[in-house]
Amino acid sequence: MVAAPVTLLDPSDYKTYLSPGQRFVASDLITERGSGEVTVARLVYDRYGFLHVTLRTDDGREISAFAEQIELAIAEGHLSPIGVPSLHSVC
Repeated sequence: MVAAPVTLLDPSDYKTYLSPGQRFVASDLITERGSGEVTVARLVYDRYGFLHVTLRTDDGREISAFAEQIELAIAEGHLSPIGVPSLHSVC
């Protein structure tokens, strides 16, 4: 029996819904201001084509991780989106 060849995807083909300016609350992050809030500061492809997301905390620290890691943290509830108020929610 011959194994099927493994096809690796080009990492630069990866698409994400993350974008600069999105805000989240991290359940396990302690910041000087105590909010645990992080903002997507930038998305950058490295020289190998992998997408990195840089999060900035409310006290100015920066945390970098692969986009897949950030998306998994959101899916598992470790990062919770902070909603943007709509015009309909203003009284």
